[in-house]
Amino acid sequence: MPLDSAPAHSASYRRRRFLNWFPMGLTYAFLYMGRYNLTVAKNALGDLMNKEDFGLIFGIGTLVYAVSFLVNGPVTDKVGGKKAILASAIGAGIANLLMGGYIRSLILSPGSLPFDLVTTMSVLYAINMYFQSAAAVAIVKVNSSWFHVRERGGFSGIFGTMIASGVFFAFSVNEWVLAWTRTWGPEGATSSWWVFFFPAGLLLVMAVLESVLLRDRPGQAGFQDFDTGDASSGTGDMPLATIVKRVLTNPILLTVACVEFCTGVLRNGVMHWFPIYAKEVWVLPASHPLRNGSWEHWPFIVAALCAGVVLFLLGARTKGRARVAFVSVGAIVTLLPFLQAGWGGWLFVAGVIGGNVAGYVSDWLFQSRRAPAAGFLYILVFVCTLGMLPTLGHSPAVVGWSEERKVPLKPGDQVLSVNGVPLQADDSWAAVSRAVQCVPSACKGDGVAWDRARCLCTREARDPDAPEAAASLAGVSQGNPPPAPARPDGSPSPNTVRVATDKAVLRFEVRRGDETVALVMDDPMPSAEAGDQRSLAAGPQVSLPPWYLGFFVFLLSLGVIGTHGLLSGTATMDFGGRKGAATAVGMIDGFVYLGTAVQSVSLGYLTSQDWRYWPLFLAPFAILGLLLLSRIWNARPAGAGRH
Repeated sequence: MPLDSAPAHSASYRRRRFLNWFPMGLTYAFLYMGRYNLTVAKNALGDLMNKEDFGLIFGIGTLVYAVSFLVNGPVTDKVGGKKAILASAIGAGIANLLMGGYIRSLILSPGSLPFDLVTTMSVLYAINMYFQSAAAVAIVKVNSSWFHVRERGGFSGIFGTMIASGVFFAFSVNEWVLAWTRTWGPEGATSSWWVFFFPAGLLLVMAVLESVLLRDRPGQAGFQDFDTGDASSGTGDMPLATIVKRVLTNPILLTVACVEFCTGVLRNGVMHWFPIYAKEVWVLPASHPLRNGSWEHWPFIVAALCAGVVLFLLGARTKGRARVAFVSVGAIVTLLPFLQAGWGGWLFVAGVIGGNVAGYVSDWLFQSRRAPAAGFLYILVFVCTLGMLPTLGHSPAVVGWSEERKVPLKPGDQVLSVNGVPLQADDSWAAVSRAVQCVPSACKGDGVAWDRARCLCTREARDPDAPEAAASLAGVSQGNPPPAPARPDGSPSPNTVRVATDKAVLRFEVRRGDETVALVMDDPMPSAEAGDQRSLAAGPQVSLPPWYLGFFVFLLSLGVIGTHGLLSGTATMDFGGRKGAATAVGMIDGFVYLGTAVQSVSLGYLTSQDWRYWPLFLAPFAILGLLLLSRIWNARPAGAGRH
């Protein structure tokens, strides 16, 4: 059989291969569930774990996750993917059991354990993330022996779809677990420990299943091992040091790593910052499809999923173009409900489409050359960064939507001042949000004080005493009526709408039609824990519909997610070979996280100056990635036995 051709596998081999990779995909999805359950638990725990505590715990875990790749990659190449994925599932499962047990003790028997929350959860979550990192390298390691180079593009799309489902296990299913177990604990505790116990149980069950089903190579499952046509073709056994040296000095893999550095900048530069833009600039309501979304239209969801199943079944009974048509339309119909599920749903759809298109195109059109498929996706990414700039729009200090049961503001109101602080005529809604945030709150917790510079309660307040803030808050919180808002020229406002006077209040002056109206409402956050910031149940008019920018960031996400799966998931197998695949994944994912760090620091500064810098910062990395891909455009793995 020529190495350039994929082998003609028997039906029994394909069934056995499915039993190998499908449980691994589920295990990885459940690992997501046991990775981001910390976020769900934090929201349920409230004051027990404030935002600063959460940020520290999660930050330490993420750092451990990134560094662990450099260790677990070579180790996995030495011991095999099966041992690595079992260690990952068992280790993460036990870590989640310990975290759940600690949270349960903290809620039911406070003070019974001599360990504080931040230290304990930081250590346990770091252990969890160390074992989590072994899973990604294990998956690539195992599949490098089961899939020929010419098959890996299509498989990367299928497997990427399963991994994308992990996002929904992490957030949606964990929320369902939380709601389902709410009555199992004491009043108010919400039994939040179950979001750790439940994924722990699933991971331990999958570890048992994997120990029975998973095999590192076809030869261990009763089939013939075959030459996969990658960089390990024709090579014998090599010491681990030699494998690591070959991977780290491979010019193609080093180029792929540099491309993935750009992918790390672009992927997280959109995935992380678009929801921040949607909340900070547009201030979209939480139920908007481009923010958190909603699943309330369940008849549509059920109908779409049923229609998708029918189309898939029809596709299974047909052949040729008819099969392709049925399966493609079925996939699109099945994905439609996820577009109303918020930004996570849009990313899921982008991941499914991008991963499958990139993988199949690289196999079918480019004879398993990954760079051309990734290159065309990078062209799409560059075009989208240019399209982002004119669609950012502008959000003036004019109300576009409001929850009138919570706030007296109405659509069309132009905000003139907040608690006596005047706004300029050309101020954006960000000035309104900032003024609302900077109304002092009473801070809760030992050592927590109001930070006037950052407008929140913190343990590291830049001005802990904040005499003016304390005096201002004391006046309104003791029931003293606030001074009536005035017009910009100092004269009394002719119309005052009062909502309450016996609590801390917020005061607005707005232009409503031809009149200037004073509005008073209860403070939605009279007291706060460290890290909390006040917000309004209202948002601005926007100069352009959000869907314009949403269209470009969706396509951009499709491009970078497809590229990431193709390069980190498939090219690492091709050029690292069966023997060095895990080491290659570890190195390349390390570059992805380096790019993530660069964009995080850079965009954190640039977007605080002007959001127009956002796409301008991303565009050069799209060009750089494309230029790097052009250097390996025709690269294919060339093992020692290839001729």
